[in-house]
Amino acid sequence: MSVKIEWKIFTAETQSDGTWKSNSPSLAELLNVIASPAKIKSPVQDLEYSMAQLAVKGLPYFKITEVTSESARLSGTETGPIQA
Repeated sequence: MSVKIEWKIFTAETQSDGTWKSNSPSLAELLNVIASPAKIKSPVQDLEYSMAQLAVKGLPYFKITEVTSESARLSGTETGPIQA
C-alpha cells in the first residue's frame, strides 16, 4: 500500500519499508520522526495508512489525498484520489 498526503506544494508518500519520501527532504525527515512505524502503539491492519493518519494528526494542514493498495497494484488497478 502507498498513501499520499499533501498541503500546497508539499507532498509525501509512505514507502513499504516504513519510511516517507517527499518533494521536500526536510518534510520527509520530519515525517520519519513523527509518523514512523515505531510511533504506532497498537497492532494495525494497514501500517502505511496508520502512518498517514499519524502524519495528518501531527501536521493538521496536510490531508490524505490518495491511497493505493498493494493488491490493486498487482492487478493493474489503483484507487484514485481521496475526495476531501
